[in-house]
Amino acid sequence: MTLRHSIITTETGFDALASDWRTLEAEIPDLLPFQTFDWNRLWWRFFSDTSLFHRDELAICAMYDNEKLVAVMPLCNTHIGFYRFHVYRYVRPFGADPNLTELRLPLALPAYKDSILRFWETMSRQEIVGLAEFQLIHTQAHAEHFLTHNQEIHPLSSRTIPNFVLHLNDDWHTFKAKLKRNIKESLRHCYNSLKRDQLHPELKLIEGSENLKLNITKFFALHTARASADADVSHPDYFAKAQHKDFILALLDSEFSRRCIMFSLELNGEPVAMRLGFKMNDELYLYYSGYDLTYSKYSVMTTLVAETIQWAITQKIQRINLSVGEDVSKTRWGPEVINYVEYHCVRNNFLRRTFGQNIYRLRQWRKNTLLRKLNQA
Repeated sequence: MTLRHSIITTETGFDALASDWRTLEAEIPDLLPFQTFDWNRLWWRFFSDTSLFHRDELAICAMYDNEKLVAVMPLCNTHIGFYRFHVYRYVRPFGADPNLTELRLPLALPAYKDSILRFWETMSRQEIVGLAEFQLIHTQAHAEHFLTHNQEIHPLSSRTIPNFVLHLNDDWHTFKAKLKRNIKESLRHCYNSLKRDQLHPELKLIEGSENLKLNITKFFALHTARASADADVSHPDYFAKAQHKDFILALLDSEFSRRCIMFSLELNGEPVAMRLGFKMNDELYLYYSGYDLTYSKYSVMTTLVAETIQWAITQKIQRINLSVGEDVSKTRWGPEVINYVEYHCVRNNFLRRTFGQNIYRLRQWRKNTLLRKLNQA
């Protein structure tokens, strides 16, 4: 392979990548919403931070085979210190937000995924962007192989990120026949309890930028309601902050809106559960959801997922990505589990290991404090 790479450090250069980046998106069968140009461009607009003691700089790594863009790593080079005198830097993928960006993976054609890791090695050796610490997020096998064969890099920590992907069959009956007994019984209860109380379920699809914006307030309200439910699995209100709502609204105002579908379950014409989804080439990504607690006894979220699966099958969609995080609402459908891993790494010497570990612990304490506040909101 004749590969060259460049590091984009300006917003002008970022915008200039738009056309090639979107062309690359169309060639990725398992494309994630968080890998798209629109998501990343808006993320930088809403979440990059420049303050007195904290400064984010662009460090987008673009890889070309001859003149064709084959991989992109949207990276943020963060300086911690005062003005130009930094005491610490680290490089991380875009998406350091309160879980709005669920997976922060580089975008690459399949044949070039190993080249990305080799480029990480080049960065660690040459310190192209002056990194003292960097985040590596990739499939578990690739990342572990990379670290095993690169003793000059020391991982400070690791975190496994399970992603649940549901493969679809030719028809709903074939799919349902392969489900486990507990979910089959749950589905029967869902539909029978609605029928008994003379509630007619109907799946409504909301598409198009204007229609989505008209219904997004209802979605936010149902998401907030779900967060207040007394359930075994905690669901924070990820859109409690105005900044987070504004980010989603900006996505609906961008080209990304053509990928968005709001799945709404209506009972006798009233919307009682919603889930935001993204059409990603051969895959449907199911994002956050919400429901009216008045109808919780009918398990309306289970019904909504079932109706969405049936719709996806009729549309010949090959896979449904149920998102990350292990809980029964995903595992009960029998999905494939794809494990990604996140490493925080430094160069392997005593001073960097010691300093890096202390800084990492401090950041984790700050992050956990913010999450506790979010859960209490």
